[in-house]
Amino acid sequence: MDRLDPKVNHAWHVAINRHCTNHKNYKPWMYEAKKMADEIPRIAHWFARERLGELPEIHRQCSHSSAVPIQDNHLTCCLGVECRKCPALLALDQADLSPEQIDAAKAWTCAAHILSSGSGIDTSEGYIKTVGDQMFWENVYSSLAGI
Repeated sequence: MDRLDPKVNHAWHVAINRHCTNHKNYKPWMYEAKKMADEIPRIAHWFARERLGELPEIHRQCSHSSAVPIQDNHLTCCLGVECRKCPALLALDQADLSPEQIDAAKAWTCAAHILSSGSGIDTSEGYIKTVGDQMFWENVYSSLAGI
């Protein structure tokens, strides 16, 4: 499953911006649809990495930072649920599908669950993230706060 071509992503974004020329026409769901098109392959990728035991074992904020070991790296969705413990995703492990097809089914299911949970769900850090991703964002927010 391939992620969006950057040119397609950009052209799609420009078209949405043109449609939303004023606040009356603003359609946040259009931006979320574009984001979801790129998130689905990314989520499937991470489900495969977790299934194969290939999640990163170290976190490095940038090339100038020290490597920090990641304890118990796993995936968590933006609703705060550990993906490996989600009943809906665990049910899909029983499907008569290849592991890669199950990863894709889980990605679509996860994204649909997040979007159906209503507005106000913060997907700015991605629909799912690793412990390393969480470490990254915590460092960013601490830096911005001057902590």
